[in-house]
Order: sequence, then structure tokens, then C-alpha cells
Amino acid sequence: MLEAHLADVRILVVDDTPANVELLLGILEDAGYHNLLGITDPRDVNAEIQRCLPDLILLDIRMPHLSGFDVLRQVRWQLGVMAPPVVVLTAQTDRETRSESLELGAIDFLNKPFDQCEVRKRIRNILLAHLHSQDMREKSELLQTLVDHQTAELRSLALTHSATGLPNRRAVLAAVDELLGGGEAVAVFFIVADDVEEIARVQGYPTAERLLKALGELAAASPVAQGGTIGCWGNSELVLVQPCADVSLLDRTAARLLRLLEGDHPVDDLLLATSIRVGVAHSSDQISGSEDLLRKAAAAIPAPGGGQVGRFSPALEEALARRGRLRRALKHAVPDGELKLVFQPKIDLASRRLIGAEALLRWHSADMGLVSPDVFIPLAEESGDILAIGSWVLDAGIRQVQAWHEGGQIDGDFALALNVSSRQLLHEGFVEGVLRRLATAALPPGRLKIEVTESGFIHDIAEARVRLAALREAGIGVSIDDFGTGYSSLSYLKSLPVSELKIDRSFMREIEHSADDQKLVETIVIIAHVFGCSVVAEGIETDAQLDVLRRLGCDQGQGYLFSRPLERADFEARLCGAG
Repeated sequence: MLEAHLADVRILVVDDTPANVELLLGILEDAGYHNLLGITDPRDVNAEIQRCLPDLILLDIRMPHLSGFDVLRQVRWQLGVMAPPVVVLTAQTDRETRSESLELGAIDFLNKPFDQCEVRKRIRNILLAHLHSQDMREKSELLQTLVDHQTAELRSLALTHSATGLPNRRAVLAAVDELLGGGEAVAVFFIVADDVEEIARVQGYPTAERLLKALGELAAASPVAQGGTIGCWGNSELVLVQPCADVSLLDRTAARLLRLLEGDHPVDDLLLATSIRVGVAHSSDQISGSEDLLRKAAAAIPAPGGGQVGRFSPALEEALARRGRLRRALKHAVPDGELKLVFQPKIDLASRRLIGAEALLRWHSADMGLVSPDVFIPLAEESGDILAIGSWVLDAGIRQVQAWHEGGQIDGDFALALNVSSRQLLHEGFVEGVLRRLATAALPPGRLKIEVTESGFIHDIAEARVRLAALREAGIGVSIDDFGTGYSSLSYLKSLPVSELKIDRSFMREIEHSADDQKLVETIVIIAHVFGCSVVAEGIETDAQLDVLRRLGCDQGQGYLFSRPLERADFEARLCGAG
């Protein structure tokens, strides 16, 4: 196909001897090339290249005014990687001439006097290679443009609340992070519209969503939100994030929000009334980050009937005191044997066959009782206990899948997924530790998958790439967990050795009815498959969700539709049933 374009390529011959130029032009014309130009003064090369870039330059070395070496330097400086291939014409066969020519970018030589057969063959081969390289570069640029476009669309969808079009939770947190990162004092006003849920039950959810959208747009357009971000946090909750250096203004701002948002609001043909409660927190409230600031603002919301504005204060510290007790108790979780694994089946959506499981961590504290992973895992990451806990998970998980493997209880494609925190992944010796455990257990690497969250490694992606590549090279699967809740950048799929994407359960809740969620999931599936990744949907609870995911091409799934997380004995019974 490329050979059809050979006759149209542009070839520039540069030699101070007119006879040599005429000879080469004649050879090239006889070979079928017709877009040819000969130059006998090397000082004209620069202008000619600027006028029309050739596909090949045949360049003499020994010339007056400018040597071929000078022309090579000039071409490389002007065009860099976009420079056309250059073939040197020379009667000199000394090592120095050839070495310097190659150093300056020449790719081949034609010796004088010219052998016509050799000239034709060399030029044909060089041009074919150049056209192929050019074709691949253009296709690569097109693919990059498509990926960038899809990534931008996904990022926009991932930061927008689909029902209202307002910034969503991720966007709100990002706004707080940006202000905090810039060293600004930040106020957060957590706004609850009490009547929205009731309106949803009476008038329907679309009407309630339009009311919430109207409230958000009203606040965003008001001077009260000047310089801030209004986002949607839940079905009846808005958040205003605003730079605020003067804490004495907080109560005044909250009061203005009440006056603005309370009362009657026209929605379609209805006039809907809503009452408002506001929780207020400030970055001076000894916060640990954006999520902590939002949590404190939410904690400050007055209970129904307990007022309309609440401010985070030391009076709320008791809730945080329990957090401190949990952190202290967490130190004893591993040495006191308080941890265990449960197993949630992973199902092939097409056949509904059990093909793996995710090991989930549970903690029953002697002092605090059963503690949710959503509570203790973030605490462990903050305190550094995640390293000891993560090591225990690796030991227990590999030991368990080894027992199933040796007992013949699992199929050949069964793999157990173990969650790994970013701190654990990037800890020195992590990969070696995983491989050592597998070798000791004599367990095939394919029996194991390592799950990491997409937001966990994005801040040190270069080091994460090295660690994940070592795992993949060893035959261990690499899964990106909770995909869609963090940076959602598909561009890193090109460089990271990922074998699986897990779409976060938040996209499952409305996927039966939400065209936005369906489009987002379908886009993720298509691009993931392009990069050779399988796709797992988390949180599948209904047959209707399953039907949509099958239609969108999703490969695997987890969720209560198939099974809750199971104790070891119950999971083994499930394995027996699957067999």
C-alpha cells in the first residue's frame, strides 16, 4: 500500500557538481520518481526546506560555502525529530567522515561513482521505511487525540452530578483540595434541603432533582457564593465551598443562605416549599484534609427540630474521641489475632460461573467490637498500621488460596484478589515479599490478583508503574479498584501494566435508568478492552443491573445479586456447589 505513494515523494539532491546532480536526477526519473529537485549551492537548502519539506535528502559532504556536515547540523537544529532522512553522497570512505555523518543524523551513504542499481534499491528501501514511520506516527497521534477526547469526556462526567448538572462530590472535594493546597482558609457550608425527599416520594424523583438543581443554581448565582463552588453532595444536600479568612463571617453567610434558599420555588408548574439546615466548618478547625473538613461540616448539621445552623466546635469532639480510641485499638489488631478474611465471589457475567473472589478484611476488636472497614482502613493508612495489616492480609490470603489450590477446590482460571493500599504498594520490598510468599507456597502466580485504587498511586505514578510492572511480569494480575471515583484518567492505561478495571459500585445504583451512567460505563468498557483489560462491575444487586451490564459488554461482576461476602466455610461450600 505504501509503495503506491513512492512516486509522489519529494526528493532533494544537494551536490556542488552539476554533473552529479543531473546523474542522480536521471537515475531517479528512470526509477519512476517525478517530484525531484536538484541544488548545487548548499546555501539554498534552508530556504527550500522551509518552502516545502522533502521526504528524502541526498547530500554531498565536500562542498564550498557550507559543507554537508553544516547542512546536517542546520536540518537537525531546524526540524529535530521531524527531519527527513538524509543519505550522504561521498567519495570519501574514511572512518572519520562516516562517523561524523552518522553522529549528525545521516542514515546511509551512497559512494561515488554511483552504482545505478544500488542507488535505486537503497533509496526505495529508505523511502519505504520513512513512509511507514510517518504512517505510524500519524496513527499514533490520531489514537492519542481520541484517547484524550474520551478522557476529557469521562473526567467531565466524573465531576458532574448527572441528575442536576452541578459539581458532584468529587468536584467539591477537588475544590477544597485546590484552596487548601493554595494556602487559603476555607469555609464549608453543608446544606440540607429537608423537604426534597418528601417531594421525591410525592412528586417523583425527577421533580425533586429539578428542585435541587434550582436551589444549587440559585445559590451559585447569588453574591453569597461569590468566589466559591456550589456542588451536589446527595439527593437532598448541597455544599458551598468558599475561601474565608474571617471566621466571624461564617454565621452571617449561613444566615444569608437560609434566607436565599428557604421558601417557595417554582419547578415546572409547581411551587415547592423547602426548609433548610446548614452545618458549618472552617479549615481552622484542626482538619486533616478536605474529607475531614466536609465531615466536620456534615457533623455540625443540627438534628431536625434542633435549629437551622450548626457550627463545628469542641462540643463535637466526643465523636472524634472514639476515632482516637479506634486508632489505639488498631495497634493490637494483628498481634491479638482480631483480623479475618471473608470472600465475595466474582462471577463471569456471560455464564454466571464463579471464576474468583475478592478477599475482604474484617476486624472484631476486643475493646470496640466489630468495626467497619470504611472506618478502620483509613485510620490504618493515616497511622501507618496499614503496613502490618497489609502484610497479614497477604499471608492469610496466599495461605488460603494455596489450600484451595492444593485441595483441588478451584478451577484453573480462579484467582483471589487482595486489596493493597498505595502506601503498601510503594513500600520498599513489597514486590519481593509477594513473590517470596508465592514461591514458598509453590502457588502459580496467576492464582493471585493485586487490587489498588486509582487515586492511590496517581501521585507517584512512575514508581507505581515499576512495582506493578514487576508483578505483571511475574504473572500476577493487577486490578484498578473503585475505578471512576478518583482521577478517572484512561490515559494511564497506555503505560500502566493493568489487567483489570473494577467499576465503582456508585455507578450501579442508577445504571438501569441513567443514560449518563450507561454511557460512562460503556466508554470505560470499550477503551479498557482496547488496552487488553477486563472489566468488573462492583455492587450488582438486581437482575436489571445485570442485564444492562451484559448489554454494555462488561466481563465480570460482584454484588449481593450473586452473594454477600462469605465466611471461609460458606465460601468453600459455594465452591463445592460450583463444582
